[in-house]
Amino acid sequence: MELRQLQYVIKIAECGTMLKAAQELYISQSGLTRSLKTLEKELGMELFDRINNRLILNEYGKTVVEEGRDILNHVDKLQEKVKNQYNRNMNMFIGSCAPAPLWALRYTMKRQYLDMSFGYETKADAEELIQGFNEHDYSAIILDYPINKEDVVCFQICQEVLNISTTSHHPLANKKTITFEELNGENFLEYNNTGYWHEVCVDNMPDSHFIVQDDLEVYGILQRQSSLLTFRTSLTIPRFHLYEDRVYIPITNPEATLTFYLICHQNHFDKIKKVQAHINEVDWIHYRNEDFEII
Repeated sequence: MELRQLQYVIKIAECGTMLKAAQELYISQSGLTRSLKTLEKELGMELFDRINNRLILNEYGKTVVEEGRDILNHVDKLQEKVKNQYNRNMNMFIGSCAPAPLWALRYTMKRQYLDMSFGYETKADAEELIQGFNEHDYSAIILDYPINKEDVVCFQICQEVLNISTTSHHPLANKKTITFEELNGENFLEYNNTGYWHEVCVDNMPDSHFIVQDDLEVYGILQRQSSLLTFRTSLTIPRFHLYEDRVYIPITNPEATLTFYLICHQNHFDKIKKVQAHINEVDWIHYRNEDFEII
C-alpha cells in the first residue's frame, strides 16, 4: 500500500465518482481506476459499492479512509518536523529565558556572521527551553545557570541586575539601593516581553500589582505620564538613560542579579564560536536599536 493510493481512495470517497476525483487529482480516470483496483487486489476486498453510478464506501472502505486520513496527517506532521529540524540545523534557532541577553547575542551575531540566517524567541520557562534544546528544536539556548555536558558548549555571556525606574519626585527616588521586601506592595507598570524577570518580581513581591501592557507605544505613553514604578536592568539602562528622565535604583536581593550563559550543541558551536570572543564588545547604548523588535 502506498500513501498515494490512500490519497486516491479518500478523494474518490469525497467526490463519489471516478471522473470528478480524477479531475481534482489531475490524473486520468483510467489511471485512477487502475490504482484503486490494484489496492483492492492487494487487500483482497473491494472498498466501494457501486450504486446508481456512484461509488459509496463499504465498511472496509470506511476503515481505510478513516485510518488513512490519520496516517496522512501523521506523515504531514513528520515531514514538517523533519523540515524544520533540517532548517534549524542548516541555520540557527535560539531560545532565551530573558530578552536582554538574547539581544546581546543577536547584536554580536549580526556583526560577526553577516550572511547567517537565524531565528529566536524568548520563553521564561527554563524547562521548556531545555526540552526544546534536548529535542534539537533549538541550536542554542540562553539560561541563567550553566549546563555542563560532554556534547554541549557552555559559556557566560553577560550579567544583569534588576533596577526599578522611577521619577525624581517619587518617595523612593533618594534611595541608592532597594530590596524586594521594601518594594512589596508597590504598583508597577510592565511591558509584556520581560521574560524571566516577570516571574522573579511576582514571586518576590506577592502583594504588588503589575499593570502589564502589550503595546510598546502605549507602554511608553503610560510610563512618561504616570508616576508608576517600572523596571530597567543594568544592561538596558545605558540605552533608556539617553531619552528618559528617570532615577534607577538597583535591587540588592540575590534573585535580582542573573548571570546568563549560552548553551550550544557541540555540532553547532563552529557556527557561532566568534560570539564567545566578541560578546563583551556589545554596546548597550544601541539596545532596542537597529530595527530589533525585542526589548
